Amino acid sequence: MFLVRLLIIAFVIGYCVWFVSNKVLGKNLKIARVIAATLVVTTAIYLLLGSLSYLLDN
Repeated sequence: MFLVRLLIIAFVIGYCVWFVSNKVLGKNLKIARVIAATLVVTTAIYLLLGSLSYLLDN
């Protein structure tokens, strides 16, 4: 169940990055890099904290 949740989150975040990149930003690469970096860092923190919570609770 833990891995399924991670896969769903990865697909949702990937779709958000694709949608923002293609539909909203177009050719503005500076803003695209900032948004992509923010999403990657947020996802990494979530996965780190989720993994620690999973390991410590079980």
